[in-house]
Amino acid sequence: MRFLAAITIHIALGLFVQQSGAQSSNAQSSNATAIDPSLGLIEAKPVSCRCESDPCRCGVDASVPFAMDQIDFSWLDRVKVGYDRGFVIASESDLDLNTARYPYRLKINGWGQLRHTITNLSSADRDLNQLQLKRGRLVFSGSAFNPNFSYFVQLDARSTSGDDVRLLDYYLDYDIGNDQFGFKPGTLAFRAGKYKVPFTLSRWLSGRNFEFADRSVASLFFDVNRSFAWGLHGKSDRFEMPIVWDLALFNGLVTGGAETGSSGTLDDNFAYSGRVRAYPIGEWGDDNLADFECHDRLAARVGAGFAASTIERFGTTEFNRLRVVDSGETFSDLLPATASGYDVSLYAVDASMKYRGWSSSFEYYFRTIGDIRGAAIPELFDHGFWFQLGKFVVPGKLEFVTRWSRVQGDSGTLGSNDQSAEEIAAAVAWYFRQNQAKLVIDMTYLDGAPINAASLDITRGNRGWLFRSQIQFSF
Repeated sequence: MRFLAAITIHIALGLFVQQSGAQSSNAQSSNATAIDPSLGLIEAKPVSCRCESDPCRCGVDASVPFAMDQIDFSWLDRVKVGYDRGFVIASESDLDLNTARYPYRLKINGWGQLRHTITNLSSADRDLNQLQLKRGRLVFSGSAFNPNFSYFVQLDARSTSGDDVRLLDYYLDYDIGNDQFGFKPGTLAFRAGKYKVPFTLSRWLSGRNFEFADRSVASLFFDVNRSFAWGLHGKSDRFEMPIVWDLALFNGLVTGGAETGSSGTLDDNFAYSGRVRAYPIGEWGDDNLADFECHDRLAARVGAGFAASTIERFGTTEFNRLRVVDSGETFSDLLPATASGYDVSLYAVDASMKYRGWSSSFEYYFRTIGDIRGAAIPELFDHGFWFQLGKFVVPGKLEFVTRWSRVQGDSGTLGSNDQSAEEIAAAVAWYFRQNQAKLVIDMTYLDGAPINAASLDITRGNRGWLFRSQIQFSF
């Protein structure tokens, strides 16, 4: 096995060097790509071209020591590939392969959430007592041809949509800053495809990193979710704090993978959005909300976002999407038949912190609906927030969390007076392996629900109790 591996590596190096020489016929010398030191292989030295007139005959400099006894094959004892009543790729440990800048790379991840839901609501809906697969995700990501060309594909299956599997995300990134201008990787990149529109902290966070079983009511009321989009994003360390930013132009608010083209029901107005986040204090670490690191110094993250769209009646996908406070009816149902369209603007600000096992997150939203064409309705204003506080009582293992969410505004009365809806919740979480394997049990009291969300098992107008127990596993 080791002998075959050594021969394969030697041949691959020779072919790579030969190809490098062929691509550099006018150069005096070229450099072979370094073999990853984490795999225990030697680093190839500069390759000298011995015949400029015939670059195809270029070979490895004789000074390069490719002696077999200088190659460390110990990594082969930790990684196995073969057939064992099925094709198997196995590793003894979590290896740091250091492949982020490899031109050809495929990474496979997956995660799922199995939830038990019990409801006791004073509504026309029947109460639930069910086991549900809320998220069953399979992710393929990596790069092709060039480390600056990357891709992300995410499939999703959930019991609330039967046996259907949908293409949840599909986008391509081109790190134009590094590839064209020599900037540090990640400084300036272009993105195209279907993905999460940059706007709120709540939507930016992956569902696997929540401290509760799912997002808050306020988060979904002001959400713009996913869409087909073009965008720019990047990060900078040039200021006193790390800053990350995103901009996007997309089909519309909460349009997801809605059918496009002449047979679709989208209007012809693009929406646009942006988000910026910064880390002014301390080292935040991973994107987790919980303080697994038990920071001995305060770590803080702040952010802000905006989104706007002009919505026309003939684009029913978006026209029928917005809901009002506190009934949760669609805004289109309240408008007179003469109303042909309107403008929507949304803003969000957020702040999070971690310190000695404590964690808190706060996000406030604002929404205005104005320029309602074909109806004498004034500008409408809704706002809301969610605030979450958590504490590890057993470091890295047992955490208690509370959350308060509220939405208030005059959209439900078309400007006559304000109405509101509230959510109060508490949770306990046991982390077997941080967010890769955990159990979350939460209970929520709803005083009105201005949303209709199958992911939360909440329908508009719900009042009462919601109990959830959720097991999560990710790899």
